[in-house]
Amino acid sequence: MRPRLALVLAVLVLSPLVALAWLGVRLTDGEDRAVQVRFDGVIAARLDETAEAVKRVIAALEGDLLAATDDLPPDAPALRSRLRAERRLGHVLVFDGEARLSFPPPDGPLSADERAFLERTRGLWENRDFARPAAGDAAQDGGVVPGWYIWFWAGGLNLMYRRPLPDGRTVAVEVDRPRLLAAVIAALPTTERAPSTGTERLTLVDSSGRVVYQWGAWEPPAGLSPRLERALPPPLEAWRLTWSGPPPPAPSMAGLYAGLAGVALALLGLALWFYRASTAELRRAARRVSFVNQVSHELKTPLTNIRMYAELLDDALWDADDRTRRHLGVIVDESQRLSRLIGNILTFARHQRDRLTLRPTPHRPDALVEGVLAQFEPAFAAKGITIEADLDAEHRAALDADAVGQILANLLGNVEKYAADGGRVTVSTRQPGDTLRLTVADAGPGVDKAHRARIFEPFYRVSDRLSDGVAGTGIGLGIARTLARLHGGDLVLEPSAVGARFTATFAAPRAEPAGGAAREELS
Repeated sequence: MRPRLALVLAVLVLSPLVALAWLGVRLTDGEDRAVQVRFDGVIAARLDETAEAVKRVIAALEGDLLAATDDLPPDAPALRSRLRAERRLGHVLVFDGEARLSFPPPDGPLSADERAFLERTRGLWENRDFARPAAGDAAQDGGVVPGWYIWFWAGGLNLMYRRPLPDGRTVAVEVDRPRLLAAVIAALPTTERAPSTGTERLTLVDSSGRVVYQWGAWEPPAGLSPRLERALPPPLEAWRLTWSGPPPPAPSMAGLYAGLAGVALALLGLALWFYRASTAELRRAARRVSFVNQVSHELKTPLTNIRMYAELLDDALWDADDRTRRHLGVIVDESQRLSRLIGNILTFARHQRDRLTLRPTPHRPDALVEGVLAQFEPAFAAKGITIEADLDAEHRAALDADAVGQILANLLGNVEKYAADGGRVTVSTRQPGDTLRLTVADAGPGVDKAHRARIFEPFYRVSDRLSDGVAGTGIGLGIARTLARLHGGDLVLEPSAVGARFTATFAAPRAEPAGGAAREELS
């Protein structure tokens, strides 16, 4: 298999596979993210539901405390009796209208529990702003409004509910922390009722970061952070609910792999069909080229004999009438043109098979050019084309005579076909150092800019008045440039104000020192 064809087939198969694989991975990632979002949404809804249950517990507790603190007696003995009878109340602080503590009385007598209570709340009741009465709108002037007060003591969060009383006093009720925790936990799901207990773990974490309750039997790995967290509603916003568990299963890639395998098989089948079709076409093309090559070889020998005997007959009949000599001239010219055409075909066939090689030998460049010009002189004279030779390459140099002759013949053949109306062609040679420069310039219509980049392509012919009705294969210029490049140079179409100007360069190391040709002629 040719490397270029193998590369084309690899691109044909791999490009769609890579594109489909990339698209499949992107779609799978998007689906996985969507699953994660939906999964987190379900968990967040459950945490929100649990937090709402705790909020209802706090609201119920607040209602109980409001009802229990209505109509509190003013004197200490009656208040102690009320506190013993009211199970919803624990320890309370009562302040008079001047925000001074009136119960428990600071100057006694006090029970041991009351003394301990005053000690742990000293920072509250010694602060006059804690129970400052409202002068008007309590929310605007800083006075006490019914609500929760939080303070930290003994390494944990403590709650106290404050409210102003109708008689001007202010009462603050301490909420028993164990009873509060028990009430909150009672609102949480139990381990027995928790769904999917083997695949999740939910915890209630207090303000100090301790886990005070958990449900769900899943054991998270060490160091795993909770996937989601949710703070409890006020006044327990320092506490939070956490959820831990394994991530949801990722979408299966089996379908993607199966699809890619199917596409790969289809593309491989297409590539195999394309390979077999292309190789069959290449074999047919190779057979056609081989056939043309063989036919050209078979034609070359009899054509050489025809040309040789025509030239001999032309020399022998030097005194024949003009009509006979014109007929002989046509035979010679056409045999020469057919010989050049066959030479181009054979050169093109060798180039297609990578068998085109050059054999440089010492030659005088101007002598090679003069020989080709002599061949074209009769045909040019018949068409009224004048040849102007400006030759200045007399030093013998290493050149492939056939390649130089074929390049010049192709360039002059184009002048004969397309630029005869110009009436003249200039052929010049220069030999700077080890380089030979050969230029052919005509006075014809030239080459349009739109076609200059493609005239060297094989079989490309300009479809306009320059080529309409003109026979040719369209390979002459391409062969000429190939031969020039193979000779270490190039063939280019140079800018010209009139007609077309082609310049061919050759790497032509000199075979003699400067002045050698002159010494040879003198000797």
